[in-house]
Amino acid sequence: MSGSGRPDRAGTPPRTGAAAGEVEQIGEGGEVGQAGEAGEVYLDYAGLGRLRPAAVAAMRTALDEVLPYGSAKVGRLFGARNAARQSVARLLGCTPEEVAFVPNTSAGIHLVADGLDWRPGDQVVLFDRDFPANVRPWLRLRRHGVEPVWVPMRDGGHRIEDVAAAIGPATRLVAVSHVNFATGFRCDLDRICALAAEVGALVCVDAVQGFGALPLSVAETPVDFLAAGAHKWLCGPPGTGVFYCRADRLELLRTTPTGWFGFQGAAEVSKGPGHLRYDLPERASAARVEGGMYDLVGMAGLAAALAELEETGISTVAERVRTLADRLRTGVAELGYDLALPPDGTGHSGIVSFAGRRTEGAQIVRRLASAGIHVSVPDGWVRVSPHFWTTDEEVAEILSELAAQKP
Repeated sequence: MSGSGRPDRAGTPPRTGAAAGEVEQIGEGGEVGQAGEAGEVYLDYAGLGRLRPAAVAAMRTALDEVLPYGSAKVGRLFGARNAARQSVARLLGCTPEEVAFVPNTSAGIHLVADGLDWRPGDQVVLFDRDFPANVRPWLRLRRHGVEPVWVPMRDGGHRIEDVAAAIGPATRLVAVSHVNFATGFRCDLDRICALAAEVGALVCVDAVQGFGALPLSVAETPVDFLAAGAHKWLCGPPGTGVFYCRADRLELLRTTPTGWFGFQGAAEVSKGPGHLRYDLPERASAARVEGGMYDLVGMAGLAAALAELEETGISTVAERVRTLADRLRTGVAELGYDLALPPDGTGHSGIVSFAGRRTEGAQIVRRLASAGIHVSVPDGWVRVSPHFWTTDEEVAEILSELAAQKP
């Protein structure tokens, strides 16, 4: 349903066979606990990206060669954050001053939800069946008189005409995920930004299921804010993430945390007497939200992962991901499984989700796990998510195993 109120269940996968309660130890991406062992075939980058060897090496160096010596050698690690910031800026097509690092997607979204000066009667456009990290922070604003307006999910995705109907004169912000975590539907951010601009609304994007697999230039697609954990398609360490704030929107975030290092000249306190001050101005960049000491080991790994992604080229990565996803989508449909999205190519991403006609999704995932194939089952869908490093043989193997099962 569009308009305010409780969303319907449109887009929910068929429920057949065993009850959903059988699924144990469901994690963030709907991973089934029994499928947690490292398999021979890994197709769950939408759940947790495999940490790349370069990132592992950088983190091991930090742990073995730097941190055991404390402040004597810690300076070797400080350059990683600047390198990572430069990489993110190039990938997003923004300035380094518009990039900050956060622990995860939720932290970035909360910077916006908790930082804006909300007024009673403001409306926030939300999307039915979105991941809770991009819903709950906005629903909490109801205590300030902010009204949620829902865009319904139809056939696994969100139609632009429904988005247009949800946006109105009272819309303060559109909170959209670039890619839906369960069905893999990719929103048309260009058109959503255009619709929001017509009423002067802001656009905040949860980009965790696209950043690292799909090109996104904020210079061409004028979103105002963006948050993405680095532990999925960026193949960075868990506990690292990216926050983007368009330069002229930073001052809108009035209550963001700054920490001691969020002020200009803060580091000069170590220069000697006379440098300890409490009247420093806030940094004029998004980095003001980064606070104090950060995860040095994680940042070393993230910088290495981003460097590899840049060297490979996001266009090259995206083309490979699209090719593998198309192959999976075609194969799964031919085997008789029900795809989450129509096969016409509209709104597709690196996520391929489907349901069995007679078999519960969790059961399908368990069978795949027993064959050494690791996928996920979020919101009832069997979710397969290959990356650039996925081999053709891995795709062939999962299709072969699915063919041996009954849809």
